[in-house]
Amino acid sequence: MRHIMDAKDIPANTLPVLDDCVQRVITDRMFRSKGYRAGEVSGYDMPDLIKALLLVNVEADCPGAARFANGDWSDIAIIMPLVTKLMKEAGWSTFVMQKYLTLCEKAGAAYPLDAFIDQAGAALNSIEHAKGSWIGTSLPARLAAIIQRLAGANYPLEVNRARGLLRLLDALIDLGDRRSAALEQDEAFRRVQGSAA
Repeated sequence: MRHIMDAKDIPANTLPVLDDCVQRVITDRMFRSKGYRAGEVSGYDMPDLIKALLLVNVEADCPGAARFANGDWSDIAIIMPLVTKLMKEAGWSTFVMQKYLTLCEKAGAAYPLDAFIDQAGAALNSIEHAKGSWIGTSLPARLAAIIQRLAGANYPLEVNRARGLLRLLDALIDLGDRRSAALEQDEAFRRVQGSAA
């Protein structure tokens, strides 16, 4: 990942190599939805590989880095195809979702809203593969907080984006998250709900 975080110019072969890594992750047997302990990430390499692919493997601030690790997330669009691919196939896993939410929290308002709606929506649409492993976790609440932050950062929301975020909130309400129910009444969504009536 140093070719992403540290290089002034990202080498041309870096993203194809990382795409191969994502493919390796999503085809691993631990992400077979009908498998034993489906979605439980274990082993020596897999947790570190997922953290690296989601750019959350560096916890300390690194001001000398070219991007991301230095707190500058303005180039985040570069990695969106990789993140989308990983989230569409394995985002239902509690471990993958935890690391994804950390990425979203670190990137803050720089996270592309359309990509977030697509990625989080894909994960929530396949939540049945998690076999209840989200129950009792902070994942729904963290996801709701990110929705609230992105809605605020992109206010006023274009109608389709607002509807996309409302669909995410509906899925979180189905998981029992009360914060999401309150968030649906937020100013960012009132205009959309009124126009649907």
